[in-house]
Amino acid sequence: MRTFLLITALFFCTSAQSQMAILDTTWEATLQMAKESGKPIFVDAYTQWCGPCKWMAAHTFTREDVGAFYNQHFINVKMDMEHGEGLLFARAYEVDRYPTFLFIDGRGGLLHRGLGRMSALQFLELGAAALDSTRQLGALMRAYQAGERSPLSMRAYARALHKAGYGDPTAIAQEYLQQQEDWATPENLQLIAELAPPDVHHPMFRFLAQNRRLAYQHVDPFLVDQSLKAGISVKISKEEITQEPLITGAFQEVFAEKGRQYAIEYQLQQLRRSQEEEGRQRYIALALELDESYPIEDSRLLQSLAWTFMMFSQEDGPMQQACQWAERALKIEDNCDTNTLMAATCMRLKKKETGIRYARRAIELGKREGVDIRMPESLLESLQQLE
Repeated sequence: MRTFLLITALFFCTSAQSQMAILDTTWEATLQMAKESGKPIFVDAYTQWCGPCKWMAAHTFTREDVGAFYNQHFINVKMDMEHGEGLLFARAYEVDRYPTFLFIDGRGGLLHRGLGRMSALQFLELGAAALDSTRQLGALMRAYQAGERSPLSMRAYARALHKAGYGDPTAIAQEYLQQQEDWATPENLQLIAELAPPDVHHPMFRFLAQNRRLAYQHVDPFLVDQSLKAGISVKISKEEITQEPLITGAFQEVFAEKGRQYAIEYQLQQLRRSQEEEGRQRYIALALELDESYPIEDSRLLQSLAWTFMMFSQEDGPMQQACQWAERALKIEDNCDTNTLMAATCMRLKKKETGIRYARRAIELGKREGVDIRMPESLLESLQQLE
């Protein structure tokens, strides 16, 4: 009991701060505290070399809203998966990707889990799901193992596995679909678009490809196309297709009207990190063809083109084009990323006052969004030093 009181005092003393209170104690003591307090345990399963782990610790765990929620509802601990107790913990809870976030009850039973770098809003949503028995991965898994096969439970289980990067969500989705007379209902099309594997021969992929236009009526077309493009991209990679007409043909098999557009986008992704001048010039030519032939309305793609142009060329023409893409991206989405991009273009074009305004806006929005603001902060400092 004395140990419990000491740990409790440490916990509540730390939780008064504006960030997550992280306990430094043994796993046995943490489980005992969970039993006595009735609070579930949150475990940040990390490694010392993991970049996203460090980012979460620096930018998400330190937020006041995150701290308030997690300190109220969970006992928070960190555990290095490659040292000490973490070695056995990783094996017991099947942790092999980082960061993995686990929610565990006082008996050591899994409640929920998540994976990867998240914004503050995403991380808060993960915690909310861990408190909701209808969305907890552990509860859904135990129900499935006990024979629960209701459509609602099966869909929720497949989605929970997918979000956690755990198990085989596609297999669960396929099992669910095999019980359905009609795969083309809105809810089934949504599930297929979310969970179809990047395999052009898989039944879920084939059905989505054959019913693409119907899916557009019930599912975000961006999600539908992303799922199908992923499968085609994997096919191109596996079959080592390098000739441009064949790449275009692979996309046109599914997207008759968008095949060339998506083929260009695929090639741009492959050329983004090119170190050779020939590859960089090919990237520039393809990017200009894409923008001229197909109106780009995707903010993320516009941002990618603008950043790559700035990296590949110092000439005035490409810089002006990058600035135009940045402005269009900002009109579509006014967020930290687009304002950071605008600040970067202003830095390159020596537009001090305008750049400072965008950098400050990026920092303001980044704090709200719970994302990394080191780049706009660095840009602001550099812009302020311009003469």
